[in-house]
Amino acid sequence: MSVHLKNANQVRLVSDLQKASEYYSNVLGFTVDSWGHAGRDNVGFLLQQATKPEDVKPNERSYYSSENWAGPPSGWDTYCYTDYEGVLEIYEEYKSKGAFIAYDPVPESMINQEWVEFGVRDLDGYVIVFGGGK
Repeated sequence: MSVHLKNANQVRLVSDLQKASEYYSNVLGFTVDSWGHAGRDNVGFLLQQATKPEDVKPNERSYYSSENWAGPPSGWDTYCYTDYEGVLEIYEEYKSKGAFIAYDPVPESMINQEWVEFGVRDLDGYVIVFGGGK
């Protein structure tokens, strides 16, 4: 018998489950159920109420440097891939809904494609990055 994993949801400890659920739903466009399952297309989170404020721990900025890339402009908690135009489209959607933009779209030339990405921050400081190329 072969096991087939259906999907995965990243667990997010949040400081206020009700406010986080509303932000993910109303601003970020996720469907959120009463258990805190948040989903949009193939991206999923399980929002859970933190016991203490110090339990909410978004990732710090990682260190990465090469002659072609200085590394991420902020910490990343989730990276979502789409295409170049999709990145720009979701950026405009989030701006129009008042999302907290962690950083604006950054276009880059990669070896064989043009790439663009931006980051959006949730109420607890978790950063979701959207990137895509053409």
